[in-house]
Amino acid sequence: MSSSSSRISESRKRSSQKPAKDERLRRAWRRGLTPPPWINLPDWADRYRRLAKEAGSTSGKWRTSTVEVARGPMLAVTEPGVHVLTAMVCTQLLKTALLETIVGYHAHIKPVPMLLVQPKEAAAEQFSKERISPMIRATPVLRDLMGSRKSRSAEETLLYKGFPGGFLALAGAGSPDNLARRPVCITMYDEVDKYVLTREGDAIGLGDERQATFSEYLSVRVCSPTIEGESRIEASYLAGDQRQASVECPHCRHRNFIDFFRHVEWDKELDEAGNVIAHHPRTAKIYCEACGVGWDEGARLQALKTTRWHQTKAFLCCGKHQDPLAVYEEAWRRQGDSRPADPVLQTWDWWAGPRWAVYRARCQHCGKWPVDNEHASFTAGKLFSPWPKDAPPKQATKWLDMKDDPDQRVVFDNTQRGRPHRRATGKDLKAETLAARAETWPGEVPDGVGLITVGGDTQDDRVELEFVGWGTNEESWSLGYVVIEGDTSSFELWDRVDEQLLRTFRRADGRAFAVEAACIDSGGHRTNEVYAFAKARLGRKVWAIKGASEKSGQRAPIWPTVKPSTRKRSQYKPTVIGVNAAKDTIRARLEEVREPGPGFMHFHAKRELAWYEQLIVERRILKVMAGSRFTVWECPKGKANEALDCRVYAYAALQGLIHFGLRLNERTEDLATRFVAIAAPEMAPAAEDAWISRSGADGGESWL
Repeated sequence: MSSSSSRISESRKRSSQKPAKDERLRRAWRRGLTPPPWINLPDWADRYRRLAKEAGSTSGKWRTSTVEVARGPMLAVTEPGVHVLTAMVCTQLLKTALLETIVGYHAHIKPVPMLLVQPKEAAAEQFSKERISPMIRATPVLRDLMGSRKSRSAEETLLYKGFPGGFLALAGAGSPDNLARRPVCITMYDEVDKYVLTREGDAIGLGDERQATFSEYLSVRVCSPTIEGESRIEASYLAGDQRQASVECPHCRHRNFIDFFRHVEWDKELDEAGNVIAHHPRTAKIYCEACGVGWDEGARLQALKTTRWHQTKAFLCCGKHQDPLAVYEEAWRRQGDSRPADPVLQTWDWWAGPRWAVYRARCQHCGKWPVDNEHASFTAGKLFSPWPKDAPPKQATKWLDMKDDPDQRVVFDNTQRGRPHRRATGKDLKAETLAARAETWPGEVPDGVGLITVGGDTQDDRVELEFVGWGTNEESWSLGYVVIEGDTSSFELWDRVDEQLLRTFRRADGRAFAVEAACIDSGGHRTNEVYAFAKARLGRKVWAIKGASEKSGQRAPIWPTVKPSTRKRSQYKPTVIGVNAAKDTIRARLEEVREPGPGFMHFHAKRELAWYEQLIVERRILKVMAGSRFTVWECPKGKANEALDCRVYAYAALQGLIHFGLRLNERTEDLATRFVAIAAPEMAPAAEDAWISRSGADGGESWL
């Protein structure tokens, strides 16, 4: 073929391809000018999002209807007027999924700069690897925009995900520089009750200040609550419009704002006096407050599909204080038998149909909406969860297992109900009340004790020791309290302290007990002396301790959870214990546990009233710093608190033994089934008399 013919052929090919290329360019140009479609968060997730296998128990297509209670918070992200969104909900319900979907939606539909804050930078990296990256890989529209984990460019790192028009930055709450480095439109704060104050202030305040240049900003805070009055997420929820979820009864269509203590019941066996002698939690059901019909699991799942959210914040309008929930309940009661299909409109208006699914509270006099929706806040418990492990029988079983332990009741309220735990006020806790329940027991050690620990408080002129016996589920007996007077810088005094720690105590049946662990306070002016005493007795588990610095209300573990150090004896350092957490537990048990059993504290009748006053002298004080609310324990000026300190240290010694492998319940049960006759039983009364005698006149030691 000639060169001329070849050029003509090539020209014809280009001519035939030109229209197709032009058409592609025109289509691309039209797509660039076309605004993104309006779509809300749950609709976007249902259409585009896919679940990764490694991110949970399910995979495949996302369906918001699976966990219908999540629809309300997701819709609030695009609800007109909302700039702050708070979700104070139970564990494993909607928090993480909400954050993930916000990231995916804005990366795909409405790209903006975003910041996601975790309590620590390590947690931010973990969240990126385990939640964000799998979502990107599993969701095609995000995979095309946000790259691959294999990429090592500046657009794709663990703490930075770039995409056209925006980015996602992840940071730890303890790094003020990362929080204040860049302007962002959306800030997301996960596990906010675990944030610590930085040298520049509160992490939420620092992050939200970076939104100043954006008009459509959004601040999202999610967490399970902790303690009422101290929880940061609770304070944020109360500052919002306090949305609560209701479900429709499958039988009478009454809307129930379901709560475990109000709506869940199960079969119980009663004695002739009407006291409960047995529980049957497997029969637990939700019971409608209107018709009284119990819902089986099928009915509960059917009811969950009708979940709707309501503004429930009380307000002042037309000169009247109004509580939407109270008004609703009163309207329901007034209707009697002539109830309409859905009486909820007596109190709320359904706003804008399914696009923004919220019943907004209106004044019953003028009909206006007095509650602003700028801050949409949500709360929900596990009764709204569709998963079988969260069904009422499972929750009832957990409650029965936890109800006798004040610490576990905190866990139940936080993780199951999604509500902050309300501590007992302690106003009715008096020294006389505690003294009135004092008791005596045969022998030095009563039945039920599995081991003995000691707590020691060091002063310049004395060392005070409490000997505490521990039984099943940390039931405790104050076996003895000794004051060893003398100069605590002298070897002679510490020899007498050691004599007390080496004592052998006997149960009425002759069973011998020795001190298994002791914690001695190393604070004050005798630090080196306590170090030397404890270092020489490490093999006997005599530990020098100091309280953690918790001035900002932090709750460190009672016994540190780090692995034991391998440092040499010459490098000895004390064990730092969480005194705030220990005092929380001790006070809760004194206030709330009134009957012998788990956590109950027994006292010997020989205790003096002053000892009880020292035990309860400290007060829980609420403080506010940089927007954070927290409580600390304070001792009134001029008051003594050695009895409380000794109990804290004895409890820390028990936690130290547990940390190193002690199984307290097994130990106690084993001792209850075995009899070891080391001394004759008739010796027990004499031993008891010796134990409670006072010998301060000749030896400087006073036994109480």
